[in-house]
Amino acid sequence: MHHAFTIRALLKQLPVRIETAVAYGDRLLLGTATGALLVYQVSEADRDRVPTLTLVETKKSFARKAVEQLGVIKEAGVLVCLADGMVTLYDLHTLANATPLTNTRGAHIIALHTGVDHIDGIPTLVSKLATYGKRKVVVLEWRDAEFYKSFEFSAAEKIVAMQFSAPGLLVLSTAREFLTLQLPRGQWDDLFPADTASLRTVAGGMAVGHSVDAAGSSDTAPGPQTSAPSGGMWGSWALSLSGSSADVQTTIARMPSDKLLLCHKDTGVFINSAGKLCRNEYSEPMVFSRAPIGITYTSSYAVAISHDSTPPTQPPSSSGSTGNSNPPAPRFNVEVRNIGTQALVQTLHLSEEEPSRIINGAGGKQVWAFGPHTVWRLMPMPIQQQVEDVLDAEQYDEAISLVAQSDNILEAEKEELTKKIRWLRARWLFCEQAKYEDALNEFTELGATPTEAIALCPERIAGELAEEAADVESIAEENDTADKSGPQIPRTKSTAEPAAWKDALYAVMRYLTEHRRWIQQATRDGKRELEYAVRVLDDDDDDNNNENGGSRLSSDSARGSRQTSPDDDDSLPHVRLKRLAFSLEQMDIPIPAMAQVVDTTLLKVYLECSPGLLGPLLRVKNYCDVEQSEGLLLEHKRYLELVDLYHGKGLYRNALQLLQKQGMASDSGSLHGTYATVRYLVRLPADQFELILEYVRWPLQSGISRMQDRSVHDSQSSNEDDEDWPAPTTVVTMVFADDRPAAEAFPRPQVASFLRQTSPELVVLYLNYVFETWHDETSILHDEMVTAYLDMLGNADPQDADAEVNTRQQLQNFLKSSLHYSPERALARLPDDRLFTERALVLSKLGRHEHALSLLVFSVASLALAEQYCVENLAQRPDVFVLLLKLLVSTPPADVIDSEAQDIRMGRLEFPGVKASTAKQVEHVRTKIHRQFVGHLLSTHPQSIPVAEALPLLPTDMDFSHDMFVYLRSQLCTLDQDMRTENVVRSLTAAEDLQARRQLKHLQTNYVVVSETRTCPHCLKRIGSGTAFAIIPSEGKGHVVVHYSCWQRSKSASSTTNGYGASNSPRSAASTPSSEILAADDHAAPRVVIKWA
Repeated sequence: MHHAFTIRALLKQLPVRIETAVAYGDRLLLGTATGALLVYQVSEADRDRVPTLTLVETKKSFARKAVEQLGVIKEAGVLVCLADGMVTLYDLHTLANATPLTNTRGAHIIALHTGVDHIDGIPTLVSKLATYGKRKVVVLEWRDAEFYKSFEFSAAEKIVAMQFSAPGLLVLSTAREFLTLQLPRGQWDDLFPADTASLRTVAGGMAVGHSVDAAGSSDTAPGPQTSAPSGGMWGSWALSLSGSSADVQTTIARMPSDKLLLCHKDTGVFINSAGKLCRNEYSEPMVFSRAPIGITYTSSYAVAISHDSTPPTQPPSSSGSTGNSNPPAPRFNVEVRNIGTQALVQTLHLSEEEPSRIINGAGGKQVWAFGPHTVWRLMPMPIQQQVEDVLDAEQYDEAISLVAQSDNILEAEKEELTKKIRWLRARWLFCEQAKYEDALNEFTELGATPTEAIALCPERIAGELAEEAADVESIAEENDTADKSGPQIPRTKSTAEPAAWKDALYAVMRYLTEHRRWIQQATRDGKRELEYAVRVLDDDDDDNNNENGGSRLSSDSARGSRQTSPDDDDSLPHVRLKRLAFSLEQMDIPIPAMAQVVDTTLLKVYLECSPGLLGPLLRVKNYCDVEQSEGLLLEHKRYLELVDLYHGKGLYRNALQLLQKQGMASDSGSLHGTYATVRYLVRLPADQFELILEYVRWPLQSGISRMQDRSVHDSQSSNEDDEDWPAPTTVVTMVFADDRPAAEAFPRPQVASFLRQTSPELVVLYLNYVFETWHDETSILHDEMVTAYLDMLGNADPQDADAEVNTRQQLQNFLKSSLHYSPERALARLPDDRLFTERALVLSKLGRHEHALSLLVFSVASLALAEQYCVENLAQRPDVFVLLLKLLVSTPPADVIDSEAQDIRMGRLEFPGVKASTAKQVEHVRTKIHRQFVGHLLSTHPQSIPVAEALPLLPTDMDFSHDMFVYLRSQLCTLDQDMRTENVVRSLTAAEDLQARRQLKHLQTNYVVVSETRTCPHCLKRIGSGTAFAIIPSEGKGHVVVHYSCWQRSKSASSTTNGYGASNSPRSAASTPSSEILAADDHAAPRVVIKWA
């Protein structure tokens, strides 16, 4: 509760009894029990005086009996007076020219309404006067200040109250129910019973009244009279609940915005101008502390008067009583309630006497209460002070309602003030009511920056913002204690324990997550800034306060701001809204700056509430502050998340340093070993190649060291760390030999050179992947592959013969299959005293087949390899077998023979089944073996060894063996087959030539002559040069020559014309200088030759 009004008795102890009153403009008219009319002039309050009433005129014989009701139709200049059971109309300005309405005799209730009605689509100012008496309702109508006509309607029951809700709808009440009368049709409709239980049920949405058409056209004929309903289905229930008619207390009061308050005893419901319940605006009925005897309104409040004869209803206490008796209830006979919230605002006690009537004037800006001999004025408190009071009491909904309903605040200021109050309400909901979701939703609707919500969190979450928030709270507390003029209500302080912050942090987490999505969407839309409402504290001086954050109210409210007490005439200084001493300014804030605050705070909240969400936050693009986040993550030992943070910020070296440090530590958990480092290296982009080479060295060297330790200790049981310490081959496969785009973009020669420093086996592994997957044909890489194989052979363990054989086989396969290495470089790198097979393969690439075969025959001493070599290089060198024959039948160099003899004596060389020890014996054995192999070659590959080249090479003392016989027979058969094939080809060629000659002769005898005088048989025009023509074969007529266009037209016109059919294919040609044009069609006509005459 707060002070909305102060009471001042302007007239006391009048000698006459006041029965009724009406106020308009600066006039107050009082109707007395003697029939006199007192006219007072109202002087409003200002800085130097209080409001006063000055008697300006007295009409002693205004009415013969007591004046029961007064009303004013200002637009028509009419004063309505109900006295002695009849309505009389007076001139409003002169209070003369009385016009009694005889058809209203017996009336005891009147109702007035003035509004705009659309008649025939034209807006018309319509004023209506309704009276009730003797079971009939009489309605008089004025249009645009001119009297139009009157209507009469019969009523089945006695009417106890009535009011217009619209020009075409009259709302009435009987002792049992509320009704509506549609004008001018006279249709009666039931609304709901007029009892407390029914009103509460209807207002709660459990019953639905009848729909009423309030927009009836006023100029329509009333039609047949319709009797009012007698209660219908509500009648018996209403009687049982309401008691006898004598006890009925029913009031119909006008409210702002064309609403009516239908009240029975202490309960009232609102209806709109169409006669329908306002359920969307008022979900509950308005319940007064006592049954009112009169109700009026201002822009914000419903003011009711009641008799102080009975104590008010006390609500049941929720806490136990410590005494034997309750404290006495305060006495009051004026009750003020907020129309919007229906909350009790204030109760006042009129001590002079009991009030009997209450009215308003000046459109609800004046409130008057009347007793039998007293006139009171309810003076509204300044709206600033009222808002300040409810804000001090932390009644924020009440403050919002006051601002929205007040007509003393400029419309331009209402929105700003409402936003400020909602801002304070959001902070109050968060800090003191623990309604975190509601508070954060309020901030979102206001467009507040996330820093407002963050500042309300503990300092460990808000950081520097928490200090700023504390300063603001201290300023608010100072402002609260600086002004204690209003009623003091204790404020609830937050007593939440740190554990209770969990719920708040969860709410903040959801709020920041949603705001983060909003920022991401704005970034995708290409925005660079976001607009927020930013709170800016005002300066202490009045000027700054008024310019920035103070409530800039209208002049009417400022004039009333001085009056604060009915008994104190001293003026008080202007009251500022100190709790609203800030302004909300719309500012464009760069997205990165706001995103950094949101993401950093979200990281802190995740650390408190949901550490599992840190990864999803840091693994994607984020704006977390690196310095703050790094310290927090290290403090909580969240190393994996710190690595993700470094990676997202491009601090790859920091991440690798952390991984290496933790990998060497024994208590680092999942980061122990080199696997985490290798897995992170895989994530790096291609432009970090140098950094990758720098930090991949540690996993490679660690893997090699562990492999060497295992080989030294010959232990296979210590494999528990294998997953954490991957082998070098695994490292190379993951980092370099992988199908991800970054690995493919690495400079491959540099990778190979780097790996060669560690191990040639790793180079072979990497280059094999490069050649097989990426099909790289770079000569440098292929040369690097040869070098790696040679390094493997050079570093091979002499005791591991199988490994050497396997490596040599791989090298030989590569030398055979690769077409992109440089043979010259490979030959230069091969050793001179071994690897003769590999040298022979390289020499074959250079085309030096004789040298290669010499190595295979004499150095390698493998005739099978020499034969295989010839087969493989036959396409490149067709006479390669002849070269081999030359080597086999020739005498080897002397040094070769001496070397072989030495190898035989040392046991390094043996001839199967032959014993030889001297050079002469070796030569004899070699000659015998070579000649046997010559026969093998001649019999196995006769097609590859021409006889003309082979026979001169054979020694004269060589035996004529079976192999020689097979070779010669094969050669003779081949020669005979070649001769027969040549004869057949010669005969076929001669026959083809003869056929061509005959065809040419036939074509030369069949031709058509086109001369300069030849005409087309269709158009009879000459067929000259430069025109296209067609030759049509025709039986019995030879060939017909026509224009090509003529033939096309005749073909489309009919199937046969001039003796030739459309199905025949024409011969077309153009008249060109050529001497001959062949027009051929193998199926349609004989070939012809066109000759120009």
